[in-house]
Amino acid sequence: MDPITHTMAGAVMARAGLDRGGKLPLAATTLMLAANAPDIDIFVMFLGPYAGLAFRRGWTHGPIAMAVLPILLTGLMLAWDRLVRRRGQRGVSRAPVPVGATLLIASVGVWSHPALDWLNTYGIRLLMPFRDDWFYGDAVFIIDPWLWLLLAAALIPWRRTRRRVQVVGAVAAVYVVAMIAASMVAEPMARRAAEAAGTTGIEEVMYQPAPAQPHRGSLIVATREAYTRGTFRWLTPGGRVTLLPNPIPRGDWTASEVRRAMADSRVRDYLVWSRFPFVRTEQTPEGTAVFFGDARFTDGPSSGALQGIRVVVVK
Repeated sequence: MDPITHTMAGAVMARAGLDRGGKLPLAATTLMLAANAPDIDIFVMFLGPYAGLAFRRGWTHGPIAMAVLPILLTGLMLAWDRLVRRRGQRGVSRAPVPVGATLLIASVGVWSHPALDWLNTYGIRLLMPFRDDWFYGDAVFIIDPWLWLLLAAALIPWRRTRRRVQVVGAVAAVYVVAMIAASMVAEPMARRAAEAAGTTGIEEVMYQPAPAQPHRGSLIVATREAYTRGTFRWLTPGGRVTLLPNPIPRGDWTASEVRRAMADSRVRDYLVWSRFPFVRTEQTPEGTAVFFGDARFTDGPSSGALQGIRVVVVK
């Protein structure tokens, strides 16, 4: 999910009771930082957007990071408490940050991050560095304004009580669970509709809610040869699956030009992340242009790392 969602989730957990009614020093700060801590891998983007795709949501989201990051963050909070918060005459009367409680809430905050990241279609490698398998929840769009509103409602200061924060936080959790259930129902329905339309050799079906519109979503039906896109509308009785014409061919991955293009490190990095990869070639005056894309985001060349990469193989 986006940093706003992670940050608000950490704040809600604090106000719901993990800050011990405001008596646990630096609790809210710890939880909000912890909820974002695994995204320290964002700095790899300075090495290039495709290197970022290959590294993001990997090492810092896996089991080793889940054990190490809470310890590091607890150390940071203790250092801040000692060197800044309780320094000088004004800090003498302040209670010190307790190690055990801070480590506990730091762990809860850090662990909330991969749980939320799993919800969308971007993917997360929960077992890195032991295995590089991607996991997808296919349930919540990466930026969900309705989830923002629910979490923000729990945090508004007007008449804020722990009980109200807990109730609104529970409503947000119910919303997420409902979206997960919707995805679990929609994907097999889409598979059956595709099979009824004559699609064979289906390998995977992806459902993703539309941005800000949880009542509808987009579909990808992957076969050995192509990706068929579609839409799903919940407000239609029984759910209405519409499969779009003109599937995206996977392309010829055995072509010599494609293999030469795959020697490019940027292409290799892109394919590490790609879930529904396809390749296209076209002849240009300079040579053969090879485009690598992902059916989640485009059916042709476009700007931005997520949309794909174009490499020209010189004759």
